[in-house]
Amino acid sequence: MAIRESIVIDIAEVQVTDECQVELRQEKKRTTYSSEQARDLALELVEAAEAADRAIAEDMAERGLRMVHGMVVAEGGEVVL
Repeated sequence: MAIRESIVIDIAEVQVTDECQVELRQEKKRTTYSSEQARDLALELVEAAEAADRAIAEDMAERGLRMVHGMVVAEGGEVVL
């Protein structure tokens, strides 16, 4: 009779910071991933980037700002630096 236990270890974590930046934390500075792990990590990074973009858009809408030709513009048309 054998007793088995599975242990799950997080080797990478992706999250969106309060500053709307995507943060990646890894177990080690240099890490190797299987192809499946790499795809999962890439998907998490894309999802976090989309969440950051949504948070930025919501914040700009609350402030009455929008992007025009790569510049932040207020409702009155003024360019915000």
